[in-house]
Amino acid sequence: MELSPLAKERLARIGNLSPEESKLLELNRKLESLLSQYFTDIITSEDLWKKVKELKEQRDSTVPANSLRLQMSNDDLKQRRIAILALETIKNEQKYTEIETHFNSIESIRIKYTQSKEQGFEQLKSGMEAQLQAAVQQAGRQGVNVDINRSLEANVKNSQQWKSFISELENNAEAMFSELIDRMKELIVV
Repeated sequence: MELSPLAKERLARIGNLSPEESKLLELNRKLESLLSQYFTDIITSEDLWKKVKELKEQRDSTVPANSLRLQMSNDDLKQRRIAILALETIKNEQKYTEIETHFNSIESIRIKYTQSKEQGFEQLKSGMEAQLQAAVQQAGRQGVNVDINRSLEANVKNSQQWKSFISELENNAEAMFSELIDRMKELIVV
């Protein structure tokens, strides 16, 4: 990666990196490259474990934790879990069990979020169904065919009640999720 002239000038003003900072920077570059290969399926989880063990003194293993999201796919979450736990195994002071517990809590939050979202949708859908049935019957008398299921789902998703509900649900779930991620990062950092 080539630095811009402005970046080079700023670095010159700051001064040279200490040997420890240079080593840490190089280690982080190697780690990011390794994780990139894993997340793009270039290497397997077994290869990741082997290569991480080769790095030995890991200083900042929060990189994969920074990419955790509430609404990421289960496969992506599983990949990050494997990567974080692989990095944890090479440390002198391992907190593998505590991190695993945090991942279980993360999965629990994701499940509760999904269930609450589905339940809220179904409740709003039930509440609007009678109103929509009457409108569909009236439209039917006028010779207009209406797909009640699609109309019902569209009405629910466009309703202010749904938007308010989903906004509050997402805010609460994100807050709990972020708190767990922050606590996990505290465990991960050496």
